[in-house]
Amino acid sequence: MPSCLLIECCPYHWEIFPAWVSLLGESGFTVDIACPDTPGHLETVAMLGKQRLPIERLWDIPFHRYDLVVLGTLMHEGYNDVDKFQPLPGLDLINRIGCPSISIVHEPLQWNLRCPEETYDGRHSKGWGTLNLFRDHTFYWQGRRRRRRQWSREGNHLVLWEDGRRLTFFSTDRGTTWRGPNGMTLRRRTALRTDLKRHTRSGRHAIVTLSRQAAEHVRPRCPDAAWIVPFSRPDGPPPAPRDAFVFAGSIDYDRKAIGSLLSACAALAADESVFIVGGSRYANLADDPNVGRLMRDLADCGLADKVRFSGYLPYGEFLERLRQGRFLLPLVDDRVFGGDYKVRTPAAVPLSLGLGIPMIVNEAIARRFGLDFMVCYQGDDLASGLTEARALDDAAQASMLERTRQAADRLQAHNRDTIAGILRRILA
Repeated sequence: MPSCLLIECCPYHWEIFPAWVSLLGESGFTVDIACPDTPGHLETVAMLGKQRLPIERLWDIPFHRYDLVVLGTLMHEGYNDVDKFQPLPGLDLINRIGCPSISIVHEPLQWNLRCPEETYDGRHSKGWGTLNLFRDHTFYWQGRRRRRRQWSREGNHLVLWEDGRRLTFFSTDRGTTWRGPNGMTLRRRTALRTDLKRHTRSGRHAIVTLSRQAAEHVRPRCPDAAWIVPFSRPDGPPPAPRDAFVFAGSIDYDRKAIGSLLSACAALAADESVFIVGGSRYANLADDPNVGRLMRDLADCGLADKVRFSGYLPYGEFLERLRQGRFLLPLVDDRVFGGDYKVRTPAAVPLSLGLGIPMIVNEAIARRFGLDFMVCYQGDDLASGLTEARALDDAAQASMLERTRQAADRLQAHNRDTIAGILRRILA
């Protein structure tokens, strides 16, 4: 059988392992996994009955044994906190390995608008650092908080607008070095490898995104970008529901519409609550900054009993507990997280389709993914979605479950056809 090495350098994204192992297995591949030794990775690899290959010794792996490499998260040096990712899962890594490859882009904006055009070593108000100038004419000092910063070229000058200040730089060596006010100096670094079109030109490498919209966003830079929404389906019939409304994963006020959850909790009946499966790795949930904030907000509204937490669960137990829910709450819309969900796939979508659990979802998100047969609500009016879901009779609930299954069948067929076409092309 042909063999594949699935590489994940990030200290997260282990949830993609079951789906990709299943999808590649259907294409006839055995799969080995190289990943960090975080609890989530170790638990998921063990759940799949596999042995972890240490990512920290990646270059000891005999790559010639593999017919294919799948890079679970493709990044470049313009991402935030790149020191967390060793080795950096970029195009250089794929080129050094030398095998045909599929690289997965989770954040399409980072490869289009927020991709570095130029990069420099320089001095800012807090010391020395790396400066990246992005395609959308924002810039970012690596390791510092992101703010509204703009750059432009004005004749022979480079202009940075930072915290309301205009900083003008000039160069006498065609941009290799820029000198600015108060002794500030920028020195050009070696060009980053970010050209996806050039990377895929040989036909041995493919770029995959996790939604149709993401692929469309990346295609100006990579015309061959394909999309797959990988998910896996558990064996056996679903268990009887234990909870009407469940939310999966970590509480995050920056990335999730937590305000809609707070408003909806006020409309719950006396015997109803929302069950959060997972939520945090903290042994004491209240110590988690986001969970602690949610608990305080609920208490301030007199709703402390309306949200329950499972606490951390290993990934296999996490999935089994989710299967006991009647409806899944994604808590995302087009406004949270800077509107990134216009091109990113909420994690709840593959969970919903894989586990066969309908969602109560913002209508814009549902429409974008062809899931508008589910319970939908406008804006942040999650409360109206809970009310509609509560009113469904057995026949309506059964119909929604069947349509969820049909949507999963269609997407699974798309995934199989897409991966088969990619493999024919890059392994030819």
